[in-house]
Amino acid sequence: MSVASSLHWGPPSLAQNLPYTAVLEIMRKARDNDYDEYSAGGRFVRWDTNESVAPYVPICKAWEPAATLVLYQSLSILDADCADSFLATVAEKPELAGMVRKLVVGLGDDVEEMDDGNGQAADSIKLIQVIAACPNLTHLQIRPLHASARSVLLPVVRSKSLVALVCAPRLPRSESSWDQMLYSANFDLLLPTITSLELDIPLFPQTTFSPRIRHLAPLPLTRLAVHAELRPECVWDLLEAAGSNLKHVYLYFEHLLPIKETAEALAKAATSVQTLEFLSNPTVDQLEDFDPDVEPTFNRILPLFTNLRFLAVSTTDISHNLFRLLPPCLKTLRLHGYSTRGLVGLGVEMLNALADPAVDIHLEELSVFDTAEAWGGQQGIALFERACAARGVRLSFLEDPVDSEESE
Repeated sequence: MSVASSLHWGPPSLAQNLPYTAVLEIMRKARDNDYDEYSAGGRFVRWDTNESVAPYVPICKAWEPAATLVLYQSLSILDADCADSFLATVAEKPELAGMVRKLVVGLGDDVEEMDDGNGQAADSIKLIQVIAACPNLTHLQIRPLHASARSVLLPVVRSKSLVALVCAPRLPRSESSWDQMLYSANFDLLLPTITSLELDIPLFPQTTFSPRIRHLAPLPLTRLAVHAELRPECVWDLLEAAGSNLKHVYLYFEHLLPIKETAEALAKAATSVQTLEFLSNPTVDQLEDFDPDVEPTFNRILPLFTNLRFLAVSTTDISHNLFRLLPPCLKTLRLHGYSTRGLVGLGVEMLNALADPAVDIHLEELSVFDTAEAWGGQQGIALFERACAARGVRLSFLEDPVDSEESE
């Protein structure tokens, strides 16, 4: 007599008698969740995929429905073989595709690089078929696919009711051209349902963008992250279209943005944004055009931010007058010194502001990422630390030993 058949002789086990809701909770706890290191998503919206639940599906017949539901709620499919397996499974059991809410698709990090990219192009179509097969997707991360698949991808994505879209690079980032042009700056992937959009797109200088769309429809975006060399006009369009819906914004560029227009676009979201990272890390050549006498971006708009609690900003976008402009709601400030051009004496001016009793200081934490020389060396940092402590501000200084201009 087999062990499997003998299991039916005795009374049902406790495991078999557990209610569905209890088993469902057990399966959710069984996921390999490391809440500090999510396996999917981006900067603002992160999640884990649930492949670790797969071994629990065949353990007990009574557990199978709950384990299957948790398994299929969040998947990552990163090569053609996995795509084929998934498509074959849901062809037999279409209800499984309906369970998928969160999905990561992309060509795996170990995909062999080929000059023409034909293999990647064919695999990309299979991965798009996976997206198409899932009618109830809410979260999608693309990492990315071959550019030739763009015309197939766009109508598939537009057919979904996504709330979060993450357009991310491969890891490691590719030096080939085939994975560079899937996305476009005309925002064809935007949907009226998306509340979180993240664009982390590696681009090369020869990349060209579509013309600006000047009439971008209003967007319900509450979270926007851009780490890409988009045209400034495209960034302005996104900020203005989202407007007062935005609560969390991350913008990183390796070029200077026009000050007046950028300030005007940011002002559209000033009353709602709670966390803002605006980091400009321009090249040496671009810094030749930097005029420290022109009023910087954040001098023009900082007082408008009535709900801002966290701000990270590069020192090229602020002035010596920063402490006198901070809104009372701001509690945490991070300064990134990618370049000291035009900002010699910044620390001295801030010391003067800290010592001025007429300046209200509501800040609780200040972090500085810069060279020690830009702040008067270790002696200057110590003076600044004492001045901050006297005003109840915690200062942390993370020294960058390499001057950003010398490293270019």
